[in-house]
Amino acid sequence: MTRRLVRTLSALAVGAALLALRSGDDGAEYAVRWLPSEGGPATAQDVLTLLDLGDAKMDSFEVRYYDAPVTKSAPAHSRTILRERERDGAEDEILVKFRRVAPLEGDWTCPLGRGAKRSSQVDVGFAPDGDVVRVYSYSCQIRADSFPPSVHATPHACSIFFTRATAKKYKVETWPLPNGRALIDVSHVGSDSKKELAKFQAVVQRLLDAGAHPRSESKTELAGACL
Repeated sequence: MTRRLVRTLSALAVGAALLALRSGDDGAEYAVRWLPSEGGPATAQDVLTLLDLGDAKMDSFEVRYYDAPVTKSAPAHSRTILRERERDGAEDEILVKFRRVAPLEGDWTCPLGRGAKRSSQVDVGFAPDGDVVRVYSYSCQIRADSFPPSVHATPHACSIFFTRATAKKYKVETWPLPNGRALIDVSHVGSDSKKELAKFQAVVQRLLDAGAHPRSESKTELAGACL
């Protein structure tokens, strides 16, 4: 094998690895969320019954959001989310997420270090009229008790306790909001395809028929503020 061929094959391998790293393998997360005070199913059990999801596995979480100075690691035109999450007393998950209205064309840097787990996905949500809203997310996370000092993360004054019911690959989460109301979020992870979108749109339609009014804001936007 010639040196030129070896260099070519090496370059192709590196390129493929970089492409996989950038694109991630999570596909898309389809989600719809609403405030029961505005209509729709009022509890997770109501959702499980409406969607014929049967019995669910229940988990409890504590979440705290953080602020941090804008750094060079944040891609241009992106919103940065810093989150600490603990599940039923397990070790904390420290996460940094960059959200954009358009996909990245190049690579991105994780401020949590080279050992962090990286992923990317399309967040497919729904506006109040049922229209599809797409946001591109690039995340990295580590298992740790706190953010690295280099991130300069400042915690919000409150933490949020929410529950998750998982059944037939669907997640039904109930989040308390700072104003005393509740938020219900139904999500499903699948491929970024017309088939998966149509499948989830059928779920959204059943929720709309039950009186739900979808909110286009993210869970961070709706529940992350301490009021």
